[in-house]
Order: sequence, then structure tokens, then C-alpha cells
Amino acid sequence: MLGEALGGLVSWWVGRVVRPRVPALPPLAFRRGPTMLQYQTWEEFSRAAEKLYLADPMKARVVLKYRHSDGSLCIKVTDDLVCLVYGTDQAQDVKKIEKFHSQLMRLMVAKESRSVAMETD
Repeated sequence: MLGEALGGLVSWWVGRVVRPRVPALPPLAFRRGPTMLQYQTWEEFSRAAEKLYLADPMKARVVLKYRHSDGSLCIKVTDDLVCLVYGTDQAQDVKKIEKFHSQLMRLMVAKESRSVAMETD
């Protein structure tokens, strides 16, 4: 009789699914993450990206992404709090992005003061 009772208890326990309690995600307003800003004009993007980089050069990152299928180029500058994005498929904008990117890279590897403005023209 005891064996039957324990057998029933064991089969009840084995058949039971134990799921860990996972906390619910907070509402979108309370989630932490970068604020993504999509720019439509190059001038606004370049000024904002320059300010973002000069505010804290050690945290700033730059990503270039080219999609051959669309023929589009996207540049993203972020410091983990703010994410600035500019995308284009125009050839003249691609030249501007290339120039801006090379200026940023020169500033990043320069041994001299990093507070020098990017605008040398």
C-alpha cells in the first residue's frame, strides 16, 4: 500500500512541469537603450556626430554599412546613450561620408589634443 502511494506521488512529481518565474519586461518607456536619431540632411548629421564624438572620444564608435543590393551606404555614430544614423544612395553624399569618416579616424588616432575641431576648411 505504501508502495502504491509512493508510486503515485513519484509519477505525479515526474509529470509536473516546473517553470522558473521570469520577470516581465518593463514597459518601453522604462527600457534602457540608445536613443536612435535618423537624420535626413548631411549637415545636421555631421554637426551632431562631431559634437557626440568630441563630448567623449573614448566612448564614441563609428560604423559604416554598405548594402550592394540597394546601393546604399549608412553611417552610424554612437556612444551607447545616443545613436546617430544617416543613410544615402547618392554619390555626392558617399563622398561626404568618406571625407567625414577619414577625419574622424584621424582624430581617433592622433596623439595630440583631441579637442581640436574637425572643421579644417
